Amino acid sequence: MLKALTALALLPTALIGETIPIDAPVTSAVLYANGATLTRAVSFTAPAGHHDLLITGLPASLDPASVRVAIDGASLGSVIVRQNRVLPSDLTDSSELITAKNEVDRLEAEVLRIQDSRNDILMRAQAANARLTYLATLSAGSDIAPSPETLQATLDLISAQTLAAHQEAAAAQREARMFAKALEKLKEALEKAHQTVIALTPSHGNGAMLSVAVSTEHPTSGTLTLTHLVHQAGWQPVYDLHLTHGDSSELTVRRGALVGQNTGEDWSDVALTLSTSRPNDQTRPSNLNPDLRWITDRNDHGRRSEKAGADYVMAEPAPAPIIEEIASLGFADGITATYAYPTDVSITSQADFLRLSLDTLSTPPQVFALANPLRDETAYLMASIINDTGELLLPSHEASFYLNGQFISRGALPLIAAGDEIDLSFGPINGLRLSHTLRDRESGDTGVLTSRNEQRETHEFSIRNLTDRSWDMRILGHVPYSEQEDLEVTWQSNPHPDVTNYKDRRGILAWHHTLGADETLDITLSHHLKWPKDMVLR
Repeated sequence: MLKALTALALLPTALIGETIPIDAPVTSAVLYANGATLTRAVSFTAPAGHHDLLITGLPASLDPASVRVAIDGASLGSVIVRQNRVLPSDLTDSSELITAKNEVDRLEAEVLRIQDSRNDILMRAQAANARLTYLATLSAGSDIAPSPETLQATLDLISAQTLAAHQEAAAAQREARMFAKALEKLKEALEKAHQTVIALTPSHGNGAMLSVAVSTEHPTSGTLTLTHLVHQAGWQPVYDLHLTHGDSSELTVRRGALVGQNTGEDWSDVALTLSTSRPNDQTRPSNLNPDLRWITDRNDHGRRSEKAGADYVMAEPAPAPIIEEIASLGFADGITATYAYPTDVSITSQADFLRLSLDTLSTPPQVFALANPLRDETAYLMASIINDTGELLLPSHEASFYLNGQFISRGALPLIAAGDEIDLSFGPINGLRLSHTLRDRESGDTGVLTSRNEQRETHEFSIRNLTDRSWDMRILGHVPYSEQEDLEVTWQSNPHPDVTNYKDRRGILAWHHTLGADETLDITLSHHLKWPKDMVLR
């Protein structure tokens, strides 16, 4: 803290004066889907006069325009937010962190001691090897022939010294290897000690600081309350959807929250409020796109037809079915549901992801099997529900689906407003087999002297129930539709569909049928298109 006070002399005049440094950790947080409002409430004492309350160590992601300051116990003056050339924070290590750092120092000293001892032993081995080199030169002899007695004495000496040198070098190498093993264990312990220090070191950058001018006629004890927005924080809902299906059916939705933050500052014992002011195999039926057809001049080559209407744009080929990404709404207004978590939480920046339990909702579903023979080979178990909870169910990419207690899949859940109806998929029903056959396709001119083109297609769908129970079925199909008078569309179906514009989608047909065990339903669907000879079907 002394360094921080000394450095105040370097600040511009706006910050000079009776400066009172204060620590202002996060005391409460309101999390949105993308971002958070942080509150810091801190007590201070000040003598009579004009002063600056100085808060350092604020996150770099602090939004200056969102800063709001309230003072209790003094008069509030100007507020300065600085995000560059800020003073360093003077943090005091916790007792756990001090102990961890001391352990690192001890282990580092022990590593150096063992490395020095090992080096001393290796020097003995080097000295023994030097003696061996010298003895090798002696054994080479000289040009002067020694007497037999001298030669024998020399050989005995060289032999004894060589053996001793080899033994000493080998002993030194063995001792060095023992030190190497001890050194390896120490380095492993040192690495763990370093990891402990990293885990216990709080994230606290010098990204921003705040200077608040206050004045008081008398010595005072007051409270400063600071609120501001950050963007590197948020939460997303997580759902466990349990469908119980048998003699009766019930859908239970267990709601939770996944919370995390990356502000560069650790939150400790924070009052947390979650605000709604906002896999890989196929686990749901494929999308079936409406089949819009139109005609154009032969030389038009697919360009927009003027006859198609002023607002008409040519449709692209139907894409493969995908699950759309759901965008985060950020700090949106108008959705005010909140969840105040009952206990304080601590969240380490860039490290922790907390899963918090919220509540459980139950609703009676309508269970049926959805069959799309044009795209799928099996039907899918669906649960249709109406959101009668009286509140919004937020969108999430973290929804887990269970059927009679068994995990089925993970997927996404869209936003479900109060009163909305939605069909939820609980996986394939492998005993409901689907097939599709294109029986007939004809196209060409009609008549001898006519100026018309036509196209005919006939499709057959087959739904086989290989299970030992009956199913309430919904079978989907589609026929072309037209928005142009010159393109005539007629179609026939046996049996006739119960719905001709399923879920308000033109040309999408739906049959409702109860299919008993070991039964088969066959559907024949055909369409007939006619258009002028000088036009092209798209």
